[in-house]
Amino acid sequence: MIPARLPTRFVTVTIALAVVVAVIALSIRFWGAAEWPEWQLQHQQLLMWQKDQPWLFGLGFFTLFILLSATALPGCSLLALAAGACFGWVGGTLLVVLASTVGATLSFLAARHWLRAGVQRRWGHRLGAIEAGLARDGARYLFTLRLAPVIPFALLNLMMGLSHMRTRTFFCTSLIGMLAGSAVYVHAGQQMASAGSVQGLWSPGVLGALALLALLPWAGRLYVRVSARMSARVAAQ
Repeated sequence: MIPARLPTRFVTVTIALAVVVAVIALSIRFWGAAEWPEWQLQHQQLLMWQKDQPWLFGLGFFTLFILLSATALPGCSLLALAAGACFGWVGGTLLVVLASTVGATLSFLAARHWLRAGVQRRWGHRLGAIEAGLARDGARYLFTLRLAPVIPFALLNLMMGLSHMRTRTFFCTSLIGMLAGSAVYVHAGQQMASAGSVQGLWSPGVLGALALLALLPWAGRLYVRVSARMSARVAAQ
């Protein structure tokens, strides 16, 4: 039987995703033709640099991503897309997730050893919730926050640096937690690079990759809710 009324939350999510996809499609339609030649030229230039100096190009790309991630400067999303265009899905994902994790760990260590007073003064009022989550769920709490960015990643790195979490645990949990998001961004960059023309941006591969980007935050929140319900059931038994 078909239910007489769909859940309000389901309808809201469906409408939101439809709006996001529609905005993406309209953006490609009206601005893609103007920006595509320039983007293609930049992409070809990157590939030339990579071909001439593959190791130097990869090391420079990796180092730049670490610096942006550690200092919370904008540009990591664009670099993740570029990683897909230059290194492919598997290589780009490995590069992005490792660089992101190293950058996050540097921020974590900076807060723990050098910036503790400043971070404590500005965001110390949030530390209680972080400690409570870690006491309740351990590393799983950090993993959940990586999947569902309730707290901005830059602030999360700093707050975790003030917690009692071990550096090794932070690194390994962050590496696994950021894998899905990194893979989606890199996949989108690879699909965009494989489009040979503006019309190619309308291909199912590109639109599907962009839809995955739109779905990513919703998927993270869904994981949080399902995980919380399962924990509650286990605790009640």
